[in-house]
Amino acid sequence: MGTAASLDEAKKLFKSLDNAPDLILLDIELGKEWGLDIIGDKSFGRGKFPPVLVFSVYDDFAHINAALRSGAKGYVCKSQSGAELLEAMEDVSSGKTSFPLALLQRMAITNDKILGLSKKEQEVFSMVQHGKNNKEIAADLGVSIRTIENNLSIIYDKKGAKDRRELEKM
Repeated sequence: MGTAASLDEAKKLFKSLDNAPDLILLDIELGKEWGLDIIGDKSFGRGKFPPVLVFSVYDDFAHINAALRSGAKGYVCKSQSGAELLEAMEDVSSGKTSFPLALLQRMAITNDKILGLSKKEQEVFSMVQHGKNNKEIAADLGVSIRTIENNLSIIYDKKGAKDRRELEKM
């Protein structure tokens, strides 16, 4: 569709397209600008922003974490193979996330944007944050208390929380 070397060029390119792209392949650095500033930028004026796959020379925690926090759906290092890049592009354009397992393991990232809470886990987590106890949550969801305890065990692991008090504060 096109390439851009700056945020302004990217905005102009995006606005010139008849249809929004299925995917944006983005370098973290666009000249002297921070490419991640594009993600979710409302000035692009196209309703729903397309998913972003970051393609970068950086393979450190700070850059990967910045991409995650900005809303990128995937991250590929330029040192990875063309096949890995294509696979990540297919994953991200189809609604999946794509972060290289080797990088995640090396960086020990357990961010919930990667691990993700299931819909049920999100409901339980939300109820915990609203001060409900296990019995109340089980009644609201129509499941057993043991099911809620199992869900909470998984949520503790995914969130890195030691106990319920920590979950309530998140």
